[in-house]
Amino acid sequence: MIILILIIAAICFIYFNVIPGKGHTICAWISLAFVALTIVGIVEHDYSHYGMKTKVETSSHQLVSSVSPKLPILLYQPLGNGTEKVYLYKTDNLQKKPKTTSTDHTSIHVTRSSTPKVVIKTTRYVYKDSFNAFMFGVFGHNNEFKKRQYNFYVPKNWQVLSTSQLKTLQARMKKMEAQTKLMHK
Repeated sequence: MIILILIIAAICFIYFNVIPGKGHTICAWISLAFVALTIVGIVEHDYSHYGMKTKVETSSHQLVSSVSPKLPILLYQPLGNGTEKVYLYKTDNLQKKPKTTSTDHTSIHVTRSSTPKVVIKTTRYVYKDSFNAFMFGVFGHNNEFKKRQYNFYVPKNWQVLSTSQLKTLQARMKKMEAQTKLMHK
């Protein structure tokens, strides 16, 4: 709707400037003010999400080991220089591949607790009211993603390991198994 108002105000501004008449100057200034206000409204909506509010959706899932039910481990894969991490987690033992955390607009916290779970908070932009949805709905910004926060709650007996640490651990376990077999012979 705001684009329609912009077009009508621009046409009125041109009309009142081209066609001479009594009182057309005031009407031209008023229509120019409408053009300026609609442009400011469009820019503010696009950059500052004017007319929108944030809505937080929270979901909580039981956390199971990323590797196997016998080894309580939460895995992560370091990216780049290691400051960013992608966590690999499962919410069900029947799940074949682990889910991954995203890296865009995401924060991740790992906390010790008594029960393993992951709490995911997703923040999205939604229109404040039906008027703003009517005015700016043409831009399609409703339910636009803002940020996501992952809170992993793991018990004290769980390990939080990188994928390279897991590979090293697996190699050590194989080596210990081989030594145990040699000792029993």
